[in-house]
Amino acid sequence: MMSNQKLIPCEHCPWKTCNPGKRTPWGFYTKRNLTRLWNQIRKASGREVGQSCHPTDPKHEDHIAAGAKEGSVPQECAGSIILVFREINKLGNSAAGDVIGKEHLAAYAANEKKFGLTKRGILHWVIGRWQLGGTPFGSGPKLPDVDIDDPTVSKPEYLNNER
Repeated sequence: MMSNQKLIPCEHCPWKTCNPGKRTPWGFYTKRNLTRLWNQIRKASGREVGQSCHPTDPKHEDHIAAGAKEGSVPQECAGSIILVFREINKLGNSAAGDVIGKEHLAAYAANEKKFGLTKRGILHWVIGRWQLGGTPFGSGPKLPDVDIDDPTVSKPEYLNNER
């Protein structure tokens, strides 16, 4: 991928609005699995790079069944990055243009309850990947460019607070 190109969600992306609930032999789009994936993302689960795009990651049998080729180089899941940027925007909106402080983190946490980024997730995604990503001080590569307004990507309703 060239650096000026945006990463685009694939057809198998668990975050494409059309996929949750679809049946697969591996239960990939079940509520349980999507909740597990979102919790790994929002908590940053000690991972250097976020969720892999399954059709590009041949490390698992279900990924190979989804189209991953032996020897492929895994790329990051565009859908998950779109969701992360949307959470970063929510955090920024709670600061209303100010430098983000404790009161803004508290407001974000109160609004997002158990579905938003955790403190560890905020440090990883905002500081480690967005601001310092790709440097010796970051926690992984710089976040790839994505279309954060992609209308085909969303968290399932059960992973949102607006219920």
